[in-house]
Amino acid sequence: MGSMILGTKSPDRTTKSAVKTRLLLLPVLALATLGATSCGGDNSIQVTDAWARSSPAMTTMGAAYMNIEAAAGDTLIGVSVPATIAERAEIHEMVPASSDMDSMDEAMVMQQIMSLELPAGEVVELKPGGYHVMLIGLAAPLEIGTNIDVTLDFETAADMTITVEVREG
Repeated sequence: MGSMILGTKSPDRTTKSAVKTRLLLLPVLALATLGATSCGGDNSIQVTDAWARSSPAMTTMGAAYMNIEAAAGDTLIGVSVPATIAERAEIHEMVPASSDMDSMDEAMVMQQIMSLELPAGEVVELKPGGYHVMLIGLAAPLEIGTNIDVTLDFETAADMTITVEVREG
């Protein structure tokens, strides 16, 4: 047995083979992981025409609207915005103020809903007078031409942060 200088001993064939196998498997595992995550529905949600209504200077609430389509169906279970935009965001809908449905001039009120079903292949429209994202405790007025980030939390698909343009209401 001779003396060995640290770092100069060549690895045996078994070690070289194991290293080669690991190096060859890395790209395969990366592709498999990518394929598995894309099948998970991350790209199955499409959000279009996202906008928020501009708000007067003294208003503490705002609203955002959009069209959401879930190819495989899903449920919107939450929304959020950065604290620099508002204290919190909620999913809301407009409903008649009373249960008397005979009156055509019925006053409408908004109420929070905990989730919004997104049927497979159907566009669910969040619009004035219907479903919408309510921004509560605005940090500053929503000014025309600015953009805000809104994060949508889905039951199945990954969370999605979208850019919402502030427009004239």
